[in-house]
Amino acid sequence: MNQMITLLRRELAEHPASWMVPAVLGGLFVAAALLAVFGIARVGIDEVQFGSEVFAEGLDPAAIHAVLMVIFVPIALVFALVISTVIAFYLLDTLYAERKDRSILFWKSLPVSDLKTVGSKYLTAFAAMPLQTIVLFVATAVLVWLIVGTAGAVAGTGQFLLQGPWALAQAAILLTYGLIALGLWLAPLYAWLLLVSAFAKRAVLAWATLPPLLLIVAEQTLFGTKYFAITLGQRLSGGLDLAFSGKSHGMIDATEDGVSAFFPALADLLTPGRFLSSPALWAGLVVAAVFFAGAVWLRRWRDES
Repeated sequence: MNQMITLLRRELAEHPASWMVPAVLGGLFVAAALLAVFGIARVGIDEVQFGSEVFAEGLDPAAIHAVLMVIFVPIALVFALVISTVIAFYLLDTLYAERKDRSILFWKSLPVSDLKTVGSKYLTAFAAMPLQTIVLFVATAVLVWLIVGTAGAVAGTGQFLLQGPWALAQAAILLTYGLIALGLWLAPLYAWLLLVSAFAKRAVLAWATLPPLLLIVAEQTLFGTKYFAITLGQRLSGGLDLAFSGKSHGMIDATEDGVSAFFPALADLLTPGRFLSSPALWAGLVVAAVFFAGAVWLRRWRDES
């Protein structure tokens, strides 16, 4: 256990982008919140945008809670999308980089198995980096909440401060659940990137993208079908249509008379049963296990001398 923790710490230390990118993103959101409370910018989802005028609406606590969720949820969504991209590039580079700089010769001299080494890299992508992101999101959301809550208190309502903790907790739960679902659904793609990283001697991005594209073209040319393209597209969607109910849409209306809003309960938003019972999820995990085993085998038997 201690050995795995050390390996995870090594991976995070060698890839500071895993926390620097979300940290910079959090700073931008805090700056946007400051601009919003001073009436310079607006925040929200799609056409539902809020600015400093929301503090003068005389909203009830439920509507204020919904407004805070409209602020927090897009922040969580952007954090999830950004860290997923960072993870993809990390997996594509991690095994390739240690061969490129020849550091693999040093790491192979240590009493650490290839299974543990490759496993630590996958665990870093699946758990450690998302956990860092959740912590940075919470820190960002707390600062945004304090900014918005203080502005609300100055405007005469302390409900923004009172409703903030529960809204923040809900958004954190949504982000945590979303990152777990995303990691499970994208497992075969992540494992594929790890396999390519273990295999390619150069042009890793080309090796990662060209084989799937060639398969799509070959299937279309030879059989006139698009099954692989459809399957790949569904996998790239992140499985969010299975993990979430989609009931959050259309729940908030901004009109000339003010804001009429409520945000659905987590029980109405999250559908883990439907997600976990999906055959596509389990088929993807089987494929991920095959790709992962291939990455371990390549690292173990490839001659780097």
